Amino acid sequence: MKNIFIIIAISFQLLAIGQIHAQSLSGTVTDSANHQTIPGVVVYIPQLKLGATSDVKGNYTISPLPKGTYMVEVELLGYATITKQVAINGNTVINFTMAVSSSSTKEVVITALGNVTNALRSPVPVSIVTHDMLIQQSSTNVVDGIAMQPGITAITTGPGVSKPEVNGLGFSRVLTLFDGVRQQDFQWGDEHGIQIDPYAVYNAEIIRGPATLQYGSDAVGGVVSFKSAPLPESGTIQGSVLAEYQTNNGLIGTSADVGGNNNGFTWDLRLSQEESHCYWDPKDGYVWGTASQQDNARLTIGLEKQWGYSRLTVSVLHHTLEIPDGNRDSATGQFKFDYPINGQVYPNKSNFMSYNPTSVGYQQIEHDELSWQNSINVGQGHILIDVGYEQDHREEIDTGTVPLLNMWQYDIPYAVKYQVESNSGLKLTTGVNGFYENMHNNAEAPAPYVSVFLVPSYELFDVGGFAILEKDYKNLTLSGGLRYDTRNETAQSLYLLYPGTSSQIEVPEGTPNAYPNFKGFEKSYTGFSGSIGASYQLPQEWYIKANVAKSYRAPAITEIGENGVHPGTADFEIGDPNLKPEAGYETDIAFGNNGKEINFEVDGFANYIQNFIYANRIASKLGGDSITQGYPTFKFQSNTALIAGVAAYFNVHPTDTKWIELDNGFTYIYSYIYNQTDSTQHVPWTPAPRLTSDVKLKLTDKHHSILKGTYIKFGLAKYWAQNNVYSANWTELPSVPYTLYNMGIGTDFVNPKTSKLICSFYINCTNLTNLAYVDHTSRPQYFLSYNGITPVVVTQQSQGIYNMGRNVGFKLIFPIGGGRRYGEAPGLD
Repeated sequence: MKNIFIIIAISFQLLAIGQIHAQSLSGTVTDSANHQTIPGVVVYIPQLKLGATSDVKGNYTISPLPKGTYMVEVELLGYATITKQVAINGNTVINFTMAVSSSSTKEVVITALGNVTNALRSPVPVSIVTHDMLIQQSSTNVVDGIAMQPGITAITTGPGVSKPEVNGLGFSRVLTLFDGVRQQDFQWGDEHGIQIDPYAVYNAEIIRGPATLQYGSDAVGGVVSFKSAPLPESGTIQGSVLAEYQTNNGLIGTSADVGGNNNGFTWDLRLSQEESHCYWDPKDGYVWGTASQQDNARLTIGLEKQWGYSRLTVSVLHHTLEIPDGNRDSATGQFKFDYPINGQVYPNKSNFMSYNPTSVGYQQIEHDELSWQNSINVGQGHILIDVGYEQDHREEIDTGTVPLLNMWQYDIPYAVKYQVESNSGLKLTTGVNGFYENMHNNAEAPAPYVSVFLVPSYELFDVGGFAILEKDYKNLTLSGGLRYDTRNETAQSLYLLYPGTSSQIEVPEGTPNAYPNFKGFEKSYTGFSGSIGASYQLPQEWYIKANVAKSYRAPAITEIGENGVHPGTADFEIGDPNLKPEAGYETDIAFGNNGKEINFEVDGFANYIQNFIYANRIASKLGGDSITQGYPTFKFQSNTALIAGVAAYFNVHPTDTKWIELDNGFTYIYSYIYNQTDSTQHVPWTPAPRLTSDVKLKLTDKHHSILKGTYIKFGLAKYWAQNNVYSANWTELPSVPYTLYNMGIGTDFVNPKTSKLICSFYINCTNLTNLAYVDHTSRPQYFLSYNGITPVVVTQQSQGIYNMGRNVGFKLIFPIGGGRRYGEAPGLD
């Protein structure tokens, strides 16, 4: 690690010498109707994370900039967002003319698809979660903040662990990125959450469909690309201080961020902390084993020069969280300690209200990350070189401080790409990316503790080469590409004597009577990916999109090598080293309209997947569950599957009645496994159909008022029953229909004399009616044991753990650096 820092430091010094003549982008922004200049407009280059805000005369300047062709985004509240391809060569002057619009569908630039394009022209369905969407809501983790978008759901293991699900596919089929760096952090585990500070996320792009063309295996379902805030304008220091409180689980969150830009030397420092006690639901009251704590420190320094940019990010995140096991008293159903604590059998209110998440079975995660991202101009294009280093330590502790599950994982993600655009407008992105990964289990814990070895120690090397072409015509965009991947994986053997008992010990291979917990193996996987698609802009703001993709996914280590008990979820899972890679064939078709007052889109998809891998609950020959070491047994198997569905939105933003907005979203997913019985013919964790509807009422701003941008919103989320479940051996239960109601208010406090923002304040209430419900993709609904002994098969929903009851969240944000003027897009504060 020390040598890496030395190399990077020397490189930064050499790169800093490279500036000869800084280049810039400048101009004036005017109103198309009255031709007056417009102050407060954010002119932003997403590829570079650089931008500027127009002054009182409508002038803006972004400097220094590297030479090249970039997509520029121009945004201001109340105007239609503009995206424009701009060639930067010397001091470039571009003037923009903006038209009044209240549409919520912006012509947003997206960068996660390889070639930079905008959301309307992308043949692949993409969801954009804006900064306003994130800050104007209350969520308990980073994935919950995006989970209500059409086509998106979250598979949860309590409030502290959520994994994204895109178009009915989740777990190891959805890749998560943060600022372009893939987040590995034990993501092969069902109960292993995304280790990203939610306060560090500014916005997100979600590719709803196969993205193995761009990212290789693990992106067969889609990609969630989280992004940090844009860099400050040159010559400024900006930031914010955030404080948050939620009533249900007492969540207390604070985050401070400050960054600067001194003629191309950029820096940003964020410190965050959040903690919560056990949450409350209307059925059981407080749910034992759901407290959480998380701390994060994140520093980025960079150089933005005429030759390109170079940025170094260091992040240290520590997360401690309890995982509920559903242990109850068999007579009363009351939550119960697994073992008496100082003679106490049941948790009392002080236990439930404790912010210490180490008094019951818990996970302790250390996630350290170093990433170095570079862009260097070469000819008409630029080379992007990204390399990272991630170190993860995961401990799962039942009682005391000795971990039963103790794993270390090291990852080196890397990517080298060349991007260029010809004079005719043909865009090319080509390169290689992948990662190296090494995971090892710690040695057996001292007696009387019994270690759990979930997967074998292993290492893998993953690499793929790709090329993507895109061509924009007046109304037509064509895009396509090919990729080839290879993955080599080596797992080590592990032999035990007296497995699952207090006498368990690790012994060498060949020891008499030794149990082969893992047999070593070497595996190689290869596969092709490809995509071809088009979008066409029809008259009167109508458009149509179509895309056909072939995807590839190598089996995860759990699916081929697992042989152990999940301490948090109380089941025994067995992998199959003979499983083959998945091959998916997906077709997407979208039709929509991006009008000034009404905008909608309907996306239909069908994904045919060969060798689809899933965990099957094994039945005993005598009936009931097959039991291994006292736990129900699951084994991974494969078959051919079809996953199809519709994701849609319909929004109304009248220009003549700007005080009201209506936003609606719909998701329907159907899954089918071929050649199976009625109880095994649906893919597990297929989400229930969902309709979301929100009405926002905006108060009229008064000229000298201290309150600006005040709104009140009401919303609902209706879930239909999901009866298409994998019901064999009680693997899944049908869900019941329910409707959740939500409410929120928000406002900006401004200085009436200068219009400078003082602070922003938001209140949100989720589950307004305090409904007792269970989300179909909530895993704790199947967590149940009696008297801390043996897990019990859940045969009806009322036996498991319910979701959170009513929750009121308060959020207060103070800007640093003088504050932006009210009405400015929040891109640079």
